[in-house]
Amino acid sequence: MLNHLLNWGIDARRRKNRTRSVILLSLILHMIFAIAYLFLPMNQLSHEQADALAVDLINDADAPRKRKPKPKPPLTKKLYDPNEQLARNAENRKIESTRNKIDEVMKLSPRVVIEDVEVNKAPLNEFIPDVMTDAQLRDAEASNLSRLISQPGQTDGRGVVTGRVRARGDGGMGRFRGDGQDGGGGLLGGGGKDGSADRLGIIDFLDEFGGPKDVVYCLDITASMQAAGMKKLPLAINALKDSVMMLGNNDKLNIVAFSDTAKPMSEQMLPANSANIKRVLKYLDRFTPERIQNNLDTNILSAIKAALAFEPTVVVLITDGLPQVDDGAYVHIETNTQKILDVVREHNRNNAAIYVVALEIDLKLSLGAELLISLAEEYGGKIKAIDGGQLFEFAEQDGLDD
Repeated sequence: MLNHLLNWGIDARRRKNRTRSVILLSLILHMIFAIAYLFLPMNQLSHEQADALAVDLINDADAPRKRKPKPKPPLTKKLYDPNEQLARNAENRKIESTRNKIDEVMKLSPRVVIEDVEVNKAPLNEFIPDVMTDAQLRDAEASNLSRLISQPGQTDGRGVVTGRVRARGDGGMGRFRGDGQDGGGGLLGGGGKDGSADRLGIIDFLDEFGGPKDVVYCLDITASMQAAGMKKLPLAINALKDSVMMLGNNDKLNIVAFSDTAKPMSEQMLPANSANIKRVLKYLDRFTPERIQNNLDTNILSAIKAALAFEPTVVVLITDGLPQVDDGAYVHIETNTQKILDVVREHNRNNAAIYVVALEIDLKLSLGAELLISLAEEYGGKIKAIDGGQLFEFAEQDGLDD
């Protein structure tokens, strides 16, 4: 029994010593792994950095190149020619820049001028350009001398007064032709002695309507409108421009150009604001004698139908011919007067007044002139005929003759 107990005690001590050895061995192994885990990556990184440093020390970067400063050119003083009219040249540029600008202020006046009126009554402006030249001012528009060009006073002419600016000259520059003496020429003519404004009567006719107006202008662009000497096309375009610029802010407008077919400028009526008026002026400048020389047919019905589709209150028709068809026409053009009137009655749902301008058409002798007369009279409109003699006279007055 005693021996058994002694053996059991000896085995217990051995097991205890063996357990301690295992635990100690485990701790040693864990410490070895921990040390290897912590220090091995650092050694690799240090080797890589050492390698990088070694490479950098061997391959030095190139030194930056120094830019050579460029010598600046010496300052030079420009010598001005004492005879050089700097400000006068600027005045000419300012006059030229007014082309196709909207700067008309129209007023009604019951007075009719019976004597010539001189509108350039600003004596200071006579020597301002010379003063600016002596001061060596390069650009008149950059200075505060806003009265470079003479400002006219009130100029009457058959009830229409214009506050536009005119510059004394030979009539070859600027938007308003003429020298400001007799009012001849210009987009609106008018002013001065002869009072030849609104030669086609469009402005006077539209003034008869009170309140806002929806106006559609139908412009004939057939080849006959550019007949030599008469200048029917520029006369019609200038008259349209004058009328458009006279519309009020509450009015609306559109343009229908026609020959064998009719094409509106816009798919809808346009408010008569500054932006749209400039757009119309630019659109009308597209029609030149060269561009219309191949337009041989006159389709008046197509033009009026296109205009009435916008349901306007007024239609203005400018044409130099009656409905006609060329032998090679590829579209049907109605030439029967009664059929045209019937179609117009059907489409004129708004009972629009029709104002007709007949260029080089004798209302008594021309065949088919009855159509134009009926279009005007049936809807409370008017017709104005301009014969060949008047066309030649207008072309000469406006400086349009060849």
